[in-house]
Amino acid sequence: MSEMEDKTRTPRQDRSIKTKEAIVQAAMRLFSEKGYHQTNTKQIAAAAGVSTGSFYSYFIDKRAVFIDVLKNYSEALLARIEAYMSEINIQSPDKHALLSHLVDSLILSHEVYTGFHKELSIMYLSDEGIKELMDAQYEVGRVLTLQYLQMGKDELKITDLEAAAFLVFESISAIVDVIAFSSHRIGTDRIKSELVKMLVEYLYV
Repeated sequence: MSEMEDKTRTPRQDRSIKTKEAIVQAAMRLFSEKGYHQTNTKQIAAAAGVSTGSFYSYFIDKRAVFIDVLKNYSEALLARIEAYMSEINIQSPDKHALLSHLVDSLILSHEVYTGFHKELSIMYLSDEGIKELMDAQYEVGRVLTLQYLQMGKDELKITDLEAAAFLVFESISAIVDVIAFSSHRIGTDRIKSELVKMLVEYLYV
């Protein structure tokens, strides 16, 4: 660990925790609006209402706060997925409604972070450490999808649940990203409807 890393602190008091959260939230806004490479630590500190010195007492550099922003982003998406899984009745006969609700939930979650997602795409290709973090988080999503399938496996016509979970996760992720972050000439409802239909026909008898 470097000398600079030794000097950063883990906040324990409420005031310190709130200061660090303010820095992370300010960084999220700036990264989303201006981009990672067009944002500096002085701007983040000013947006958070703290001194530059205070920023460096919590983070060694801009990349470190980007990693915290990424963790918050991932935790928010994961929390929404877990909330959905805890609420659903997997035995419901209306599989279209189940999957439509999941897709809607993910679209709403992603739309909050449109600007930041663009920066994630850039950082994924340019920073190996960020790529590793994101790959690990994608794997969490695949595991949750597998758990979802296992909950209702008696109704499934597929036999390789792990491979199916991979396909389902990647399909939903790709289409949700297109809906939330890209322009497209086909209406969102039409895309979503065909996605859900495809998944139901693939998964269920």
